Amino acid sequence: MATVLHFLVDGLCLCCLYLMCQPSATDELLGLFLTYNLLAFTTQPLTGWWTDRLRQLHWALLLSIGLLSTAFVVLMVSVWWLQSSSLCFWFVAILLGMGNSCFHVWGGKMTVVVAGNDMRALGVFVSTGAVGLVVGMTYASFWLAAGMLLLIALMSAFAIRIPAINTKRVQGKVFRLNTNRLQLPQTGEIWLIPILLFVLIRSFLGESIPSHLEKNSALLFLLAATAMVGKAGGGWVAHRWGVGTSLVTCVGVAAACLLWAIAGTNRLPAVLIGVLVINFTMPMTLYLANKVLPGREGLAFGLLAAVLVPGYLLAHNGSLPFNIYFMVAALLLTISVELGMLRLMGEQRRKVFVGAVVINILTNVPLNLVLLTVGSSIVGLLTGELLVVIVETVGYYILIRNWQRSFVYSLLCNVTSFLVGVLIQLMI
Repeated sequence: MATVLHFLVDGLCLCCLYLMCQPSATDELLGLFLTYNLLAFTTQPLTGWWTDRLRQLHWALLLSIGLLSTAFVVLMVSVWWLQSSSLCFWFVAILLGMGNSCFHVWGGKMTVVVAGNDMRALGVFVSTGAVGLVVGMTYASFWLAAGMLLLIALMSAFAIRIPAINTKRVQGKVFRLNTNRLQLPQTGEIWLIPILLFVLIRSFLGESIPSHLEKNSALLFLLAATAMVGKAGGGWVAHRWGVGTSLVTCVGVAAACLLWAIAGTNRLPAVLIGVLVINFTMPMTLYLANKVLPGREGLAFGLLAAVLVPGYLLAHNGSLPFNIYFMVAALLLTISVELGMLRLMGEQRRKVFVGAVVINILTNVPLNLVLLTVGSSIVGLLTGELLVVIVETVGYYILIRNWQRSFVYSLLCNVTSFLVGVLIQLMI
């Protein structure tokens, strides 16, 4: 039920925004869209915090419906009787943004309440929003908006009568998923920082990968459907392979697809694969955030939504040069490959994985920066890789206090990541 409502709410919001575009093109349209998006995303930590404090969750849903209904009525009045009043349009954008914000945190919180933080349920809930956006944008009309709003009202009237979704206490079964020993301390709020950083990077990747294609309506539907399948399937992937392994693999594949999209030809397969795997990670990060903030699932959902905004803005910054995209993709691919190698070599210690990420940032970024600015030759490349092996050996020794094992880790990880990079370059 929440999944269908997610489709309808996002579709209604975009439909109303595009209806404001139709009467007359004005310089304020960009401001209206920015206002809506900023309110819809950046206010979710606040509305999520408020939702967590409610004794009855359905008040958040009812507030969302009230805001969306008011927005639709104001829009009709503005277009039909006030000759597309600019002031009314701004009011509509504000109401839509706040209504969308309230709905999303209600849906995220309610899903955890019913399903017990099951990644599969979280993935299914978040999956339909992208398709709803494309439907609302492509087929914008007052009839579509009215129909969506009516369905939202009818389904919500039924939903608020279900006792299981009207309390903030967990009602559903907590499924024990295969997490591959990736256990976050229940009181370890500090782990929320790397989760938020990961979501920011995911937002950047998710927007950067398809940005190198010319988009028409058919491609938009294809990308939305791919994102939907990815979000809905991500929980099942993690359930089968574990959260840690799935996250590392998805980031590595997405980084490779970004390299293909920015430097290769026939980019559509790379874009579709990249969009699919990067969306696999969405239910995983929601699951981890809920583990870090137990009982505050609305706040967790809202924080992850808010951090999408800077990633989106970075990806659509037209002044970013090719080298930035290349270095980000190369760094993420290197981290993914080397973490995978550490797992294959039997390493299980969390401090080693965290240290490996830091070590790769300290070595991969300077190496690629030098090669991109000064130029590369075989001798220069091999010299740089040799220096990286030495530095990383010292870094691993600081972590594990064993010179032989540190050298093996550094050598095998760097040889593998180097060969993977060569293979990708040959492919694209």
